[in-house]
Amino acid sequence: MGKFIEGINFNSDIARITLHGVVDRQGIAAEVFGALGQHGLNVELISTTSIGRGRADISFAVLEPYVDKACKVIETMRETFKTKKIAVDKNCALITIFGPMLSSTPGIAGKVFARLADHGVNIEMISASLSSVSIVVQREKVTNAVKAIQDEFVK
Repeated sequence: MGKFIEGINFNSDIARITLHGVVDRQGIAAEVFGALGQHGLNVELISTTSIGRGRADISFAVLEPYVDKACKVIETMRETFKTKKIAVDKNCALITIFGPMLSSTPGIAGKVFARLADHGVNIEMISASLSSVSIVVQREKVTNAVKAIQDEFVK
């Protein structure tokens, strides 16, 4: 397989926060991430899913040392977006693969994900752009995941 991926970055010090069942209306994301930013918190990755009936799940990753601060900010806003549950996973790592060929190579994301599955790595979150794909995996799987991607796609 050719060189579709130019490089891989990873951070093993990530926590994922998921707001389950928030009200799905305009401005919710602006309120949540605006408040986090006002408190000096940087978000590493965001992923949303509509779950129907006017509700959505919003997941985001922050550096693990800042997860408690992020949760305090979110907790003060809980009534604003009427979340049903706030879940925190402190055992995460963020992997970002990048390369200009990602956007013009049909099926490359599927091949990367299949390679990870073959190596026992479950993907917890995905976000993609034209030149990068970022995924969250369990922290203890990050070394195995990065090696699997490098061995197959970075030559």
